[in-house]
Formats: sequence, C-alpha cells, structure tokens
Amino acid sequence: MYTINQSLNVNEVAGATPIAVGINENCLLKGIQKKTDKNGNAYLSIQFIDADGNELTHNEFDINPQYVTPKEGESKEDAVARRVNNMLIRIKHICTKFIPKDQFSVSGSNFGELCDGIVASMANANTSTPVRLKVVYDYKDYSSLPNYTPFIEPMTTTPSGLKMTQYDKLEKTSAPAASQAASTDDADLPF
Repeated sequence: MYTINQSLNVNEVAGATPIAVGINENCLLKGIQKKTDKNGNAYLSIQFIDADGNELTHNEFDINPQYVTPKEGESKEDAVARRVNNMLIRIKHICTKFIPKDQFSVSGSNFGELCDGIVASMANANTSTPVRLKVVYDYKDYSSLPNYTPFIEPMTTTPSGLKMTQYDKLEKTSAPAASQAASTDDADLPF
C-alpha cells in the first residue's frame, strides 16, 4: 500500500515566487483564461511574469451582491453596480495594453459569457509587449494588483504614470505568532 522507490518523483525545485511589491518593469502577460472555482462559478485568471521569472496571478470574480456593503447614502443596487463597474474598468485597463482601445469591446449575458468573450478577444493580442506593473499587498498580505487603476502601462510610456501612494499597502501587516510568544516574559505567566 505504501511504497517509496525510484518511481516516486520528488520535485526539488521551488515553485514560482511572486512578483515583488513596487513598480516592476519588463513584465509580460503570460496568459488569460476562464477558470471555475470549487463551487462551479466562473472567474477570469490573468497571469503575469517578470524578467526574473517571478509570477503574479490576478483573478476577477463575479460580484456577489450578498457581500457588497453600500456606502453611506448608497442603495444596495447602486453599490453592486459600482463594484461591477470597478471590476470592468480593471479588466479593460489590463486588456487595452495588448489590444487597441477602439478594438476592445466585449459583453456577455452573465459573467461566464463575459469571461469567454475576454479570452476570445485576447487570443490574438500581442502579449509579447512588455509592461510596467504596480504591485501591492492585498488584505491577506499576498502580492497583487491594486483594486484601482492605474496599475499597468506599456514600457514605452515615459515618464511613468504609475506611482506608489500612501494608500498602497507596501508592508505585510500579519505579525507571526511565534515572535509574540517569544517575547513573553516568564514573570508574566500565571504558573
């Protein structure tokens, strides 16, 4: 039942590392595809790679109205529409770096059809065009693209319009529990 022999392969090369937080130059669009999550819901997965082989995957999911909190004075419907519009802006911001803006028009009656249309439109795009990417930490301390544009531009853009601001998360916020436990003074323990 349990066997270890020469036919058991061990991968001794580390997996891909994430693209570093900051403004990264000479990144390439590695791929864009429609995927399905564990619940069967479609999402759009966009992969980038930098000159050193580091990777970043940006995923766009359909907006679930259950998880949208309206801002003060905003209806639930307006809040959902705002979130959908922000998502569409992010997708267009990425795709129009590889397809001319006047040629990029995609629609779908549902999010899955929208993803299919985007993937089909990007199939003939010039993805060998190097770009500059702005990368920040997300709320889970993973390298990611910011929620708001601009975060991508062609390398031919000079001077760069990408800037790190005080609103960008540039440092991880999670403190390891081990460091907190190690700093506990024995005199403070009740036993």
